[in-house]
Amino acid sequence: MFDAVAKNTLVPLVLRLALAAIFTYHGGTLVTPDKGWGANWMKEPQPAPVQIAVAWGELVGGIAMFFGFLTRLAALGLIAIMAGAIYLVHWPNGFDVTKGGYEFNMLIIAVCIALVLMGPGTVAVDRFFRIRRRQ
Repeated sequence: MFDAVAKNTLVPLVLRLALAAIFTYHGGTLVTPDKGWGANWMKEPQPAPVQIAVAWGELVGGIAMFFGFLTRLAALGLIAIMAGAIYLVHWPNGFDVTKGGYEFNMLIIAVCIALVLMGPGTVAVDRFFRIRRRQ
């Protein structure tokens, strides 16, 4: 019985809450008035629409993970953001995170893939929509 609870409830919840903490924190630091509400925060200049999409994607994706709302879609969006971060920023620095590498981004992508495959778990807003659809 504990295995079923762990697999269906605890594991997805822990993964979602960890992602929520990371992305809500980082997105929140980017979406501020001094950074143009997400339009001016990158060291390596990118067009403002790209910066806004990433900043707000992190914040909204983190909030979606917290509530378990459109979890699989949010996880796919966060994968895209992390893949872009690897490509644009971290790849030239190699794997080692202490040297600015992509190690941490790769772990986040793995967590997001796990959520895409397993879903949000039983403690999620998505579950409410699933139950409602069946009735």
